[in-house]
Amino acid sequence: MKSTFFTLFTAVLFITSCDKIEKEDFLQGDSSGTVDTTTIVKKVLIEDFTGYKCNNCPQAAAELHAIESLFESKIVGIGIHVGFFATPSGNFTTDFRTESGNELDQVFDASNNGLPIGMVNRKGYPSAVLSQYTEWASMIPDILNEPATVALKLSESNNQITVEAKKLTEISGNLKLVVCITEDNIIYKQVDGSTLIEDYEHDHVLRTHLNGTWGSEITLDNDYTSFNYDFSLENDWVRSNCNVIAYVYNDSNKEVLQVEKIHLID
Repeated sequence: MKSTFFTLFTAVLFITSCDKIEKEDFLQGDSSGTVDTTTIVKKVLIEDFTGYKCNNCPQAAAELHAIESLFESKIVGIGIHVGFFATPSGNFTTDFRTESGNELDQVFDASNNGLPIGMVNRKGYPSAVLSQYTEWASMIPDILNEPATVALKLSESNNQITVEAKKLTEISGNLKLVVCITEDNIIYKQVDGSTLIEDYEHDHVLRTHLNGTWGSEITLDNDYTSFNYDFSLENDWVRSNCNVIAYVYNDSNKEVLQVEKIHLID
């Protein structure tokens, strides 16, 4: 895990050169599934293109977990299973791929560039949007130092997600809102180097998009606007392991402006 240590050490060096961010400045979800937005801060979306037959993908997953721990509640991760390494074959019978994940893979050309690979707020689109997992941690501090331009609040009741969004500054370009569901703590096979792990824990697994791969076009004001989405879970998804993620991006350059997550409760 030398690469993980190196990237996180680099990130720590960046953080020590920045203003101190107190824990009370983080947006926190409570047991009701509602996010407190008393203080609005920038958050970062990391999309990890992965597959259970990819021998280096566990290192990227470990890096994502380490980054989440380092930056506490300011990182939201999505694991997108795509390509050859996610295609069921032999004793790999479960299919973690999704239609929206396949579309993201096609547009961003992820699996053709070798898994694991990812995107951090989709910065650098179109020519430099993909990055190696060893680069992710060093990209985070500069993004977190950017002022938040969009505020998001999420809540869930009776299998309906409510997203409240407002703009904090003037933003040029068309904005889109994406809402999706991920699942953690899925125990299944994973190749790790030359070893097959039978009971590997898969986290951040993209399950579905509630409003399409590219989301809904939205217009934001200085006051919160609400958007509602009904959802249902498949029989083999465990509700207490699932999360709802919402993010707003600028359609002109695909950059994610803000992201938020809540954990579903029984």
